[in-house]
Parts: sequence; structure tokens; C-alpha cells
Amino acid sequence: MVGTPDPEFSLISEELIHSGYAFDLYATRWSDSSGEFFERDIVRHRGAVAVVPLADDGEHVFLVRQFRTPLAGWLLELPAGLRDKDGESEIETARRELEEEVGCIARHLEHLVTLVTAVGFSDESISLYLGTDLEWTERQADGVEEKSMTVESVALKEIDRLISSGYITDAKTVAGLSLLQRRLTL
Repeated sequence: MVGTPDPEFSLISEELIHSGYAFDLYATRWSDSSGEFFERDIVRHRGAVAVVPLADDGEHVFLVRQFRTPLAGWLLELPAGLRDKDGESEIETARRELEEEVGCIARHLEHLVTLVTAVGFSDESISLYLGTDLEWTERQADGVEEKSMTVESVALKEIDRLISSGYITDAKTVAGLSLLQRRLTL
């Protein structure tokens, strides 16, 4: 669970509606401090990680172009993935996803921030890491979408334009790239 529950609200009941590979959906019933009841559907997510892989030249990052079924379209985004392997630490997941999707290992991974992504209906959190000192291996694509994704080198000087024009719209990617730019200008 992310955050601290407000003591004025109490969970009365929850019913599992659907269990899937990435999340579970619950119908929940709550009460407030006055005794009023209300229902909410909640997605309980396994969590995710993303990596901002900075090229050794310090002027480019590596992003992946991936087909996203909920949007029925392609997005340019940070390499990322679910925390879906039992016993795997968050940083191990970051290392695995970077190698699967981009084909490199970051000799140095630094935690940037952990974000909650859709607080109106989900407890999903995603931890963003800066990956530097990259060692190139081979992509280890896992799944249909990863097999068709491409890896693109993007110049940092183009990031603001790509975000403001709507070319990059993925929230974790906007956040990660913005944090990197801020860090590099301080």
C-alpha cells in the first residue's frame, strides 16, 4: 500500500472481481467518520520500475517505442516493467527490464523518485532510476510487445520540444526526463 490511510475513513469490505497478471480489481465499501458508506473500485497493482538510460556522451537518452494496447497506438517511453518476479528486488527489476528492452546493463543505477500514477482508482507506484555507465549486451525481449519495440537514441536538447508538442506523452517518461534535465542544469 502506498501512503498512510486517513484515520477518518475505514475500509468495511472488499471483493475480488478480477485477478490478472498485472493487477487485481476489487469492489470496496468504505465508511467515513460520520458513518456514511460509499463504494469504490480499486486496482491493486504489483508495482513497476522505469530507467532513464543516459548515454555515455551525457547528451542522449535511450527510449523505446512500444505498442500500447489500451491506447491502440505506439508510444515513445522510458524502458520499464512490472515487478512481477517473486523475490526480485526493485533494483534487480530495473536491471532486468533495461537489458530486456534496450540491450544494456547500467553499471550505476540511482533512484530518482517513486511516483503514484492513477490515485483515483489504483495503488500503482513506479520507481524511476537513472542508469549510467552503460554496458551493451543483447536485448532479451520478453513478450509480443517487446519483440516489436524499437530502441531510439534521443538528444536531450530535443526533450522539451518532444514533450510540449505531444510527441512524448507517457507520464513516467515526462517525469523521468524532466528530473534528468533538472539534474543536469543544476
